[in-house]
Amino acid sequence: MWFKNFNSISLIIIFSYLYSKELPQGLDSSEIEKTHLIPFMSRETLPPSGDIRNVAEYERMQGVLIRYPFGISTELIKEMSEDVKIYCLASNNQIGSAESLLLDAGVFLEDIFFIVGSTDSYWTRDYGPWWVVNEERKMSIVDFTYNRPRPNDNDAPLKLSTYFDSPYYATSLIHAGGNYMTTGFSQSASSDLVYLENDISIAQVNQIMENYYGINQYDVIADPNNTYIDHIDCWGKYLSTTKVLIRQVPQNHPQYEEVESAALFFRNTNNSFGEEWKLFRVYTPDNQPYTNSLILNEKIFVPLVNSEWDDDAIVSYQNAMPGYEILGFTGSWESTDALHCRTKGIPDLKMLQIFHKPLTDSVDTNDLEIDSGYSVTINIDNLNNSNIVGSSVKLFWKKSTDSNWDETEFVKSNDSSTQAWGSIIPFQNLQSDVQYYIEASDSTGKEERMPIAGYYSFTALGLYSCDSWEKGDLNNNGDIDIFDILLLS
Repeated sequence: MWFKNFNSISLIIIFSYLYSKELPQGLDSSEIEKTHLIPFMSRETLPPSGDIRNVAEYERMQGVLIRYPFGISTELIKEMSEDVKIYCLASNNQIGSAESLLLDAGVFLEDIFFIVGSTDSYWTRDYGPWWVVNEERKMSIVDFTYNRPRPNDNDAPLKLSTYFDSPYYATSLIHAGGNYMTTGFSQSASSDLVYLENDISIAQVNQIMENYYGINQYDVIADPNNTYIDHIDCWGKYLSTTKVLIRQVPQNHPQYEEVESAALFFRNTNNSFGEEWKLFRVYTPDNQPYTNSLILNEKIFVPLVNSEWDDDAIVSYQNAMPGYEILGFTGSWESTDALHCRTKGIPDLKMLQIFHKPLTDSVDTNDLEIDSGYSVTINIDNLNNSNIVGSSVKLFWKKSTDSNWDETEFVKSNDSSTQAWGSIIPFQNLQSDVQYYIEASDSTGKEERMPIAGYYSFTALGLYSCDSWEKGDLNNNGDIDIFDILLLS
């Protein structure tokens, strides 16, 4: 396209006068007439070759991306730095001021890593990089064209590519990170802003998403909030490969019908495994930004606004994500701009990937053989190329009423071309709620757990359970006899 040869110095001249003050998340008055210049910021490359996988927010992160001046409190930065590295975009003359603020807040500077470069705003979610694992099994950046005429922000993914020495790919698709979420299994979702902002067909947008991000199911719906931003993180969030959170409002709320329509869309849309989503809701009667949260490994950071519904929001996350630490933080949050918008996870570049399709609720064991149970299968792909320690690949399980976890090792497939592993949860005689998780480690000592915190759960109907059976007839032979007594012993 002709604009690719546009002189970069001309771009600097055009844009430079715009950034003498902090910009809003929406378009500044001086930017409204400059949106036609956004395509000039594109740096399109060929897409990655072969199979690629877009990394999800709830996968293992080694760090989180922010910028200086900060859009979040130093208290929040300190909490995040206890577990991961903080990567901060800042110009050379800003680093000293940033370090002083962090030191005053008790943050250890060895946990802070500065990526030198100017930015226009602190919405690192919106302009930050999207990560894929490419065909060569390298964590790579696939960039888009930021939907604001802000060239310094738009340059951030390229700066990170250089900093991490990661492969870099780019598409001319106009987009924003706040309007995007992905499962890590070839499925993503956005509001239809992505279709409205690109002067190409829906089919062409979807093809770009497949070619560059490996997305073959792109769920795009009308934004229900009726605001200027139209970002999906203002009302919805993937919590895992099987769970999605959608805001909830009272019936007298002006957007009630639209919000319920969005919830119904996900209720009627299958997840990456072809199964119904487990739908969770969080109550936002006054447009509280509770869905605008950040999942960072074992913790979930939720924006709070000193509302009477803050505690309920924390409980909503606890119910949806048992075992995770749910932490609330106040800030200069708005209904359209909160914690998620101002932070961006950086994946573990040498991730120990464990792939698993969770067992579904109400697994029926009536047809199982007596020596079998519930088959748990996983695939492992270690991006640091070290060997998996076979004895470390373990399955932990228990009934929800039990205190202690039972464990069993996985057995690797005999097929040397795969990293498939299998194990068994023993059958349950009676209906039970079963919880389980998976662990593995490699020869370097890197450990991983799936899910990262908490557990998977399913309901086992029980080998001898059936609504039509007579009470006490455990083997369903039509009689209550000695065989039923033996089953109880």
